[in-house]
Amino acid sequence: MKFDDILVEIGEFGTYQKRLYVLLCLSGIPVACFMMQLVFVMETPKFRCQIPGLENDRYSEMGINHSLLVQKYIPQRDGCHVYRYQQDQNSSKYLDSEGTNMTVAMLKIHANASRDECTKWVYDTEMFTETYTSHNNLICEKKGLPAHARMVFFFGVLSGDLVFGALSDIIGRKKAILVGYIVLIASSFAVSWMPTFIIFCIMEFIIGASSHGMYIICNVMAQEITGPKKRKYSGTIFHLFFSIGLCYQTLLMYLLREWKSFNIAIACSSVIMPLIYFWLLPESPRWLISKERYKEAHDIIQRAAEVNGAKLSEHTLDYANLEKDKSEGHIWQLCSSGRLFFQSFVLNFNWMMVSFMYYGVTMHGGNIGDFYLNFLLMGLIEFPSIIASIFLIDKIGRKKTQLLWMLSGGIACLCTIFTVLYGGKSLQPLTVLLATIGKMGSAAGFAVVYILSVELYPTVVRNAALGFGSAFARVGSMMAPYCASVGSYVEGDLGKALPLVIFGGTSVLAGLLCLYLPETLNQKLPETIEDGINFGRKPKTNGKKAVEENSDSEMKLMNGNFAETNLEGVQPD
Repeated sequence: MKFDDILVEIGEFGTYQKRLYVLLCLSGIPVACFMMQLVFVMETPKFRCQIPGLENDRYSEMGINHSLLVQKYIPQRDGCHVYRYQQDQNSSKYLDSEGTNMTVAMLKIHANASRDECTKWVYDTEMFTETYTSHNNLICEKKGLPAHARMVFFFGVLSGDLVFGALSDIIGRKKAILVGYIVLIASSFAVSWMPTFIIFCIMEFIIGASSHGMYIICNVMAQEITGPKKRKYSGTIFHLFFSIGLCYQTLLMYLLREWKSFNIAIACSSVIMPLIYFWLLPESPRWLISKERYKEAHDIIQRAAEVNGAKLSEHTLDYANLEKDKSEGHIWQLCSSGRLFFQSFVLNFNWMMVSFMYYGVTMHGGNIGDFYLNFLLMGLIEFPSIIASIFLIDKIGRKKTQLLWMLSGGIACLCTIFTVLYGGKSLQPLTVLLATIGKMGSAAGFAVVYILSVELYPTVVRNAALGFGSAFARVGSMMAPYCASVGSYVEGDLGKALPLVIFGGTSVLAGLLCLYLPETLNQKLPETIEDGINFGRKPKTNGKKAVEENSDSEMKLMNGNFAETNLEGVQPD
């Protein structure tokens, strides 16, 4: 007897589990804010050099005289240099001689000036009152630092998944979640007063590690209390709360518009979560049984049965004789066959590209229109994409669904090169729509590639292979900031379109590679490495034997093919 059999007996997704499931899903709201906070905090507002000697200079024009000074001292499309003139140079004579032809006059003035790097800047405060980038002047020669900070954050996410995964196995799910929240809230408060960029990055590393590490444990625990037949859907729906968090973050950013206030706000709004979990969240009974703490596990299971209106049989309470999960394989066995190795490559490449596109398109959204509106749209679009995936995977299959999302999202992003380069501002709404479709494809692709991975990898290496896929996803997210910041190095409309073209091209490639994967819908899960090698090949059977095998496969699926993995549910969040 396995623990999943207990869940079936007490109710696979009864009232008790539903309450805990919603409680665990709520973690997605604050975690979304922490995961995406650097999109706002490290955003670069419009800027230019400060006019020499004008201490009260502002980015917006303050009258005709101020406008003339801007034209005189500030080069067009260059925010890092100012024109320097000889002290005895009389520029007014050029203005007088040319009358109202200001362009000709300014060209004559600039011809007699040299360009110097400036040391002071003014920023456009219409969209952002202040970001970390504008506060510390991470522009011009330092323009690469915001991308470095984002990369460090996602490296923290990768590290946190490993550290908190091990921690939850040692001290328990509940305690690990509470530790994650305490570290997360403390570091989020502290990051606003870090004196140097390096220390700031260290704190962002900790925020990334604690936020996603804790979130993964919540996801794992949500799957551990859910019966096998419901697990596929619960793992997908879990991410919808992350999308709610993105919408909540948009509201905070729009109302506050200042990076320190924003960080403090998301930290304050998260304080309630560890308090709720401390009082209302029980420990995972599956983990308690694995640690032979049967009395505590029994109390929780008995409570669940009472709430669900179920009665436990005598043999169900014999926890000591529960079968332990067996995992005799090693991740490197996937290299023992060219077929398995290529399938692993395709899956891991999809993991990496959906994460690359998911975070990259979000970071780039502010460069193609209104920052807040685009961020909100990219959060809202996740709802229909995830819900549609739930129906499509059982209607047309896992492989075709993944192919559909990756191709549609990728092609949409590729098309932005035409709307940006040839349409300009007149087609900006269409550009935003295409980028939003790209975000939709990557969000849905995350959910589907996870299900594909669960069903394609053999049981003996499944959990290790899923962890490997998660690592590739983090590599993709670490690459995303650098692609999104291409516009800082490539001027003009091409700089706006190029990141989306890169995101789109890689997404299309990932989708096309899915054509080489076997379909997993209504198929029996592979258990051994040999099963994995032969999975998807036409069986050399016919007649009655083939019918019996198909019936066995369908029965296995009905009994919950997701029961053979702990389903740690790596999501884009």
